[in-house]
Amino acid sequence: MAFSLFPKNDRFFDLFELSASNIRLAAEQLLLMVKDFSNIEEKAARLKDVESEGDQITHDIIDFLNSSFITPIDREDIYALAGKLDDVLDEIEGVASRLHLFAVQKPTPECIELVEIVVKATEAIEKAIKGLKKYSGLKEFIVEIHSLENQADQITRKMTAQLFQNGSSDVVNLIKWKEIYSRLEHTADRCEDVANIIEDIAVKNM
Repeated sequence: MAFSLFPKNDRFFDLFELSASNIRLAAEQLLLMVKDFSNIEEKAARLKDVESEGDQITHDIIDFLNSSFITPIDREDIYALAGKLDDVLDEIEGVASRLHLFAVQKPTPECIELVEIVVKATEAIEKAIKGLKKYSGLKEFIVEIHSLENQADQITRKMTAQLFQNGSSDVVNLIKWKEIYSRLEHTADRCEDVANIIEDIAVKNM
């Protein structure tokens, strides 16, 4: 019988899956917000609740880590993965709060496209986390997340350039959208951070 690399404390993987599912839910709610741009305050508040739930999951992971003598993967990797997952959720909530607080009239098609990319990235993260315990299909999902991050980067660069090239006199609107586009790009970056941590874990343990 082969020696198991993950002999104890499978609850870590359950908690990571719970965190990833919560992040995907947040991304889906953000997409619903930008596609149906009504009742924005209510939708932003709902997303804040999802973010708070994610904070609790992260605390549960850290608490369980602190009380566990033996862990299935390196302690620093558990801590890093929990933190990076939480960062993704914070960025998603940050986009929603800015859409509300900045009193945006209507999301641009590019904003919607960026949110769609974030949704796809969070779906890939969820699948990768589910495969982490047995290293099932990790490479496929990691490559997908990297590709999605590149797409988000290209769109953000194009739209930021357009904001300044158009020579708009509406400086406030320029600042609003530059911040929103940047925040969406950061969200994709944080998804890539998660992919990098998963990749590191796989390299160490496979």
